[in-house]
Amino acid sequence: MPEEWDRVDQLLFDGRRIQAAHALREDFGPLTIHETIVALGERFEHLRLNHPESFNVSLDGYWDHFYS
Repeated sequence: MPEEWDRVDQLLFDGRRIQAAHALREDFGPLTIHETIVALGERFEHLRLNHPESFNVSLDGYWDHFYS
């Protein structure tokens, strides 16, 4: 994993989606809410496919109750 994504990735692994969105906006510059949600979804899919063993929460229903 590139170092620049470490903080966001760890938050996603821990199921802390709101905090991950906040960190993404802080670390990667001014992003709209829409851009943030899209980037978070893309990063989640990358991690789910390449590092599923790193998640500390169930991937079933990961995005339940997360509305944008």
